[in-house]
Amino acid sequence: MAFLFIYSQLNTYNSALKVIDTYCQSIKFAHLYVGGYSYLFFLFCFYLSQLALAQSGLELDSLKFQLDDSTKKSKLDVLNRLSFLLREQNITESFEYANLAEKLSVSANDSLNLGRAKSNLGWIFYRTGVWDKAFRYSRDAFLISYKIKDKQGLAMSLNNLGVIYYKQKNYREAIKKFKEAYSIGFEIEDPYVIVRSFNNLALNFLATSELDSAYEYAYRALEINNQYNSIYFNSFIYRVIGDIQTARGQFEDALATYDFAFLTDSHHQLESFEASILNRKGNVLRLLGLYENAAELLERSKEISLAKSYQDELVSSYKYLALTYEALGKLDLAFQNQMAYNRLSELLEEKVNKDRLALISAMFEVEKTDGELRYLRAENDYKELQIKSFKTYNNIYIFGTLILGGLFLWLFVLHRKTRAINLALVENQNKVNQQKEELEKQSQDLERSNNLKNRLFSILGHDLKAPVAQLQGVLGLMNDNNLSREEFNEISYVLKRNVDGLFVTLDNILSWSRAQMDGFKLHLRPTSCLSTINQCIELLQQHADGKGLSFHVNVDKDTKIWVDHDLFQIILRNLLSNAIKYSKKNSFIDIFTFEDKENVIIKVKDYGMGMSKNMLHQIRTQKFSLLESSKGTDNERGTGLGVNLCKEFTSMMGGTIYFESERNIGTTVTLRFRKVLLVEGSPELHPQKYLV
Repeated sequence: MAFLFIYSQLNTYNSALKVIDTYCQSIKFAHLYVGGYSYLFFLFCFYLSQLALAQSGLELDSLKFQLDDSTKKSKLDVLNRLSFLLREQNITESFEYANLAEKLSVSANDSLNLGRAKSNLGWIFYRTGVWDKAFRYSRDAFLISYKIKDKQGLAMSLNNLGVIYYKQKNYREAIKKFKEAYSIGFEIEDPYVIVRSFNNLALNFLATSELDSAYEYAYRALEINNQYNSIYFNSFIYRVIGDIQTARGQFEDALATYDFAFLTDSHHQLESFEASILNRKGNVLRLLGLYENAAELLERSKEISLAKSYQDELVSSYKYLALTYEALGKLDLAFQNQMAYNRLSELLEEKVNKDRLALISAMFEVEKTDGELRYLRAENDYKELQIKSFKTYNNIYIFGTLILGGLFLWLFVLHRKTRAINLALVENQNKVNQQKEELEKQSQDLERSNNLKNRLFSILGHDLKAPVAQLQGVLGLMNDNNLSREEFNEISYVLKRNVDGLFVTLDNILSWSRAQMDGFKLHLRPTSCLSTINQCIELLQQHADGKGLSFHVNVDKDTKIWVDHDLFQIILRNLLSNAIKYSKKNSFIDIFTFEDKENVIIKVKDYGMGMSKNMLHQIRTQKFSLLESSKGTDNERGTGLGVNLCKEFTSMMGGTIYFESERNIGTTVTLRFRKVLLVEGSPELHPQKYLV
């Protein structure tokens, strides 16, 4: 606790509180900076890091010793583990182990180790800047792990893909991958996966200037290490925290955090990390106005970066040195470093652009369909067959005239190759055009679906709300005894009409929804026209009586058609509901049928408002659209869905529907369905004898 007291005296009060809070969670979890008073504490941390390094070295020696004595299965495990442990220390040796593991896994048909070998290779290629191969191997590892349900391999490949998207500056996609990875890490309780994912998330949020989120994930990564008594990525986590403090202007805290990050990096032995810490400390000292100290650290970073060809750190050294020497008035040194920065940054930018282009190209190629790959294989087989045919042909005619035969063969091969190339170009162009047409069609379908969805939401939010609100208001008045029996009788017709309309609307929407579902089946059976018409009239009679309408029904009771009874009832109910809605008061509605050789024709005719030519044209020509429904003669509202249901359900049952209308004269709707014929006997005695 003495170290905590010293820290609280030397740093800000808030920083002390954070350290005390962290210390209280576990004595082993401490990221402290205590200046010159904590020398013993730093020695202790250095001792722990060296101990971790020694343990890592012992594990490496033990694994290398096992290579000669292990079976093929265990040898693959050892190779993958060696590659994993060495990929941040000796990338060349790590690549050799991973490459060997990949080859052996293929020959042994070991999908688990193949996925992990590809994951290691993906990370190695990422570290060496070969982004296209990094993406290919990481995606292959992801697909293999997903197929065999290897959750650890899945999480590792997700992290690989995330850092590739991070390099592309596609931060949102990278964040998505890292969140999926740490979810799997918690599921399998793997602290390495969790800490790596949290650290990568902190880097992404730092890149998008979301500092609170970045700090939260970095802090959670330290908590996980503390919880599992591990040290995964501690140095990198502290470096991220230092970057966050720098961005917030907490320069003193940032210096302390960078020092601690460098101390905890001892177990990695990465000179690139040392150069990055020196750069960051030099920049912070420059921001504090300590230019001489800043120049000293930046020069050390530049020296290391030049010796080891760490170009990313070198460009940062040049940049900060130019600013530092300018502040010191050493303009010649500032100019030299600025010019070096300009040259190197241009080279790096050019390299990054090329790498990104290669990565984009790789992503495009990876996303090609299996069908295209099969086509290419078939084309290769065909070309191989051509070559074999040519060889046979050449062997037969070689004994002829050598000059003429040779000339003929040359012309023949040239012609065939040219023709094959032209055919391939034509086929590829046709395929591109076909894919373009499919994409355009899908885009149009998607736009129609979105319009339909918005329209349905509008119906649910407006047209369905009003009747319920009216009914709620009346019930409230009745409950409060503010509505007399006479007043209720006066408005009951309107309520009944609106509730009936609500029922029809809901039934239409539900019926349409069921029709869109996969597995929806028709149940065609002989159905009586007159019985179904009477059922629909009975349902809508009160609405019709309210407008003084009468029905003139002229339908033979023995007329039967081959339809789905429920769908046919929905069609008739919608047609009669529309006829009532748009009929003038005290008029009538005609319903009659007649037959031809194979069909029954049903007509529903009203003498009301009729439709405009534009509306009639839309109904006749469009396959499906939610039409803007006009108000009825008694201000009834509609959704526009009923007409579409009539058209769709009629087509599903093999019938036809036709609309005729004239403004202010009326509308006639004609339905045509297959009629039921009797082969022998009566339908009561032999119902199985119905024919379509």
